[in-house]
Amino acid sequence: SNITQRFKIGGPGGPHYQFLRQFGPFLMQKYKPKAIVVFSAHWETAGTIEVMSYEKNELFYDYYGFPKEMYEITWQSRGSPELAEKIVDLLNKNNFPAKTIKKGRGLDHGVFIPFKIMFSDPLEIPLVEVSIDSSLDPEKHIAIGKAIDSLRSEGVLIISGGLTIHTFQDWSAWNPDTAAEGYKDFERQIKTSIDESKSVEERNKELVAVTKHPFFRKAHPRTEHFIPIYVAAGAGSDGKAKVVCSLHSAITAMFGI
Repeated sequence: SNITQRFKIGGPGGPHYQFLRQFGPFLMQKYKPKAIVVFSAHWETAGTIEVMSYEKNELFYDYYGFPKEMYEITWQSRGSPELAEKIVDLLNKNNFPAKTIKKGRGLDHGVFIPFKIMFSDPLEIPLVEVSIDSSLDPEKHIAIGKAIDSLRSEGVLIISGGLTIHTFQDWSAWNPDTAAEGYKDFERQIKTSIDESKSVEERNKELVAVTKHPFFRKAHPRTEHFIPIYVAAGAGSDGKAKVVCSLHSAITAMFGI
């Protein structure tokens, strides 16, 4: 079935899982981060960016109709009210209205599902989640990334979670064996814009241009799963970029390396 096909690729033991299991320890070893800031496709706010300011992070099971065990998943991490305040301050200074939230939401599945695979439980460093802007505007999100890029020099790792293909209108799109050629061409354009641009300006411009690809709207009938890449691109505007995983529907890149 469609779901079975999807699960083979994204489920336990599948290629996405195997990549994440290696990628997390690699990031911890290479960068030895003091904290992680994460942007997820699953948390949008309008007008004001929200930043979680918790001593201990809770989980938000933001999915419906799944087996009971999906609501019993646990993964522990702590927040950092101090880092949350710093993020709010940087965003406000750069004309992005922002505020901390102290209750009412936990880490969504766009964070705790991959992070449970990537990192230790409990996570040994603080983790702060930040919302994306519901405008879903690429340039705006590049600017949001640039607004917080100074955190990187303080040892903070910025992670943006999304997918390069996310559609429930064409199930064949998820699987490389069944996806139309247009999806693959769209993903090639993403990789080219990251790996072959000669400057940061060109790279950011080319990344925005992929939204004009004829298959962009087929891959993303709504664009929230693609937008987080622009935060990462903006935050990594002072360095090179590289595609580190070319898996169909889940291309992963590092910026500012």
